[in-house]
Amino acid sequence: MATDLMSNGNRPSAEDIAARRKVIEVDRLDFAFGARQVLFDISLDVREGEIMVVMGGSGSGKTTLLRHLVGLMPPQPGKVKLLDKDMGALNRRQLLDLKRRIGVAFQFGALFSSLTVAENVKLPLRELTDLEERTMDIMANMKLEVCNLSGFGHLMPADLSGGMMKRASIARAIVMDPKLVFLDEPSSGLDPAVSSALDDLILKLRDAMDISVVVVSHDIESAFKIADRITILDKGRILISDRVDAVRNSPNERVQNLLHRRSEQIDVDPTEYLRRLAGD
Repeated sequence: MATDLMSNGNRPSAEDIAARRKVIEVDRLDFAFGARQVLFDISLDVREGEIMVVMGGSGSGKTTLLRHLVGLMPPQPGKVKLLDKDMGALNRRQLLDLKRRIGVAFQFGALFSSLTVAENVKLPLRELTDLEERTMDIMANMKLEVCNLSGFGHLMPADLSGGMMKRASIARAIVMDPKLVFLDEPSSGLDPAVSSALDDLILKLRDAMDISVVVVSHDIESAFKIADRITILDKGRILISDRVDAVRNSPNERVQNLLHRRSEQIDVDPTEYLRRLAGD
């Protein structure tokens, strides 16, 4: 893999990260959909100014974990703290106040097709603040420029390329100057050159805005490029959560299978297989 040449040159040391304040703390989080357990005893933290990439195969639980982190699912049981606030202990108003301090860019952009790009970016300001229209215009245009979309605010989402759609979604996520940003599969569906440019944007935003970033991704090269730490989930459990080099050199076979896109061999007992088919 060519990932050794694609790394975060500004990556802080392990000691530096450990000395920073925790902006996310997850403690023994479990979650189940009915009888199906999805997350098992998840514990992790994210520090100020850190980029944490959460990876895992389909069904590993990474999307469910993200939903807990952004407050869409209550932590039952377990604890999730964002910016020193226990999300399970907040009332509705307090939770809304906390959400004003975070930004989220969803996997497919989630832009409103009936609004221009600029109106989409302004939407959090319009819904959550009492700012004057002119002020909202200035803030939205600033974030569009930061995301290399200056001059495109008048377009409709249907007029954007895939990469522009992702950048517009990120501009909306950062328009209120949050301290914590969540990006869901930012490079999904993009060609390598556009994906690499988006990685550069994420690094630039982290450094320029002094924010912490959680990225849910399946893109291994992107993860090695931007991450300070990587957390890999497998079947709802954490396989490893560590620095990039430690993940890359992990002796865990399942970690290496994910990194090298190798399928796991599953031994099937013929009798058990027939029993399942018969519904016994």
